[in-house]
Amino acid sequence: MSEFTVTKLNNVFDIEGIITVHYFEYVKNYIFTGEQHDFWELVYVDKGEVGIFSDGQWKDVKCGNIVFHRPMQHHNLKANGNFPPNAAVITFKCHSLAMELFDNLITPLHENETLLIAKIIELAKKAFTNPLDDPYTTCLTKSGDDASEQLIKVYLEELILLLYTRLSKKTFPRTENKSNRSTTSEAIEYMNLNLHKNLLVSDIAAAIMKSTSDLKRAFHKSTGMGVITYFRNLKINHAKQLLRQGEMNITEISQKLGYNNVHHFSKQFKTVTGMSPREYIKSIKQRLESASI
Repeated sequence: MSEFTVTKLNNVFDIEGIITVHYFEYVKNYIFTGEQHDFWELVYVDKGEVGIFSDGQWKDVKCGNIVFHRPMQHHNLKANGNFPPNAAVITFKCHSLAMELFDNLITPLHENETLLIAKIIELAKKAFTNPLDDPYTTCLTKSGDDASEQLIKVYLEELILLLYTRLSKKTFPRTENKSNRSTTSEAIEYMNLNLHKNLLVSDIAAAIMKSTSDLKRAFHKSTGMGVITYFRNLKINHAKQLLRQGEMNITEISQKLGYNNVHHFSKQFKTVTGMSPREYIKSIKQRLESASI
């Protein structure tokens, strides 16, 4: 019997631990006074635009972009005052020398990289009991879901490896042609442009010239949920931003998003968020009051 040799695999990056995982829904005039700490931080702007202050200057970070803060770098964040942004914030320990590439890095993410951020956020809800929108979290409380913990480490390392491979070769993202974009990306773009409508799966499929079955299959594979469920969540996420913006009342928002009546809107809002629109507004006010203390 021939002998086999084990090939040891090298680690370019090893995430030694997670400090915090956040998903924030800021009000349009939110300002964070700043902090510094001895670990890495990444901020992914999921909606809107934020201003990031580091190394003596403010930089605009647009939707779809990620920014990294090196250990002991003082940094601030503020909303741009026009639209309430959403952002994922993950802090972690990593002592790899290759992390130098990420010092002050601001770059747009590709679709597969964005999905990794979304997976980490969803897994954090399972792995830890802390609310993801509590800015005062300094220690994560484990739920006992070891598999979700390990997947967070795997996905975060995958995200950093993908960025490192792409950016170290200077292969920055290019504008995609419609012909080579994924079915899911085209569908989501169409949904975002038509949040004011009551769309059916067949409407979306026809608009992007795909069959209904192909759309359903591709969408579930990419997002893990149904097309209409995703569309409903997009509507409610936009409703949350409009509520934080404070320029429209609940009835006006429900009409803007194509709901037949405010009761149907409120019911869907509670299904997605776990609270009514009025309760959500109250929670935002309480968050602002606690942040100002």
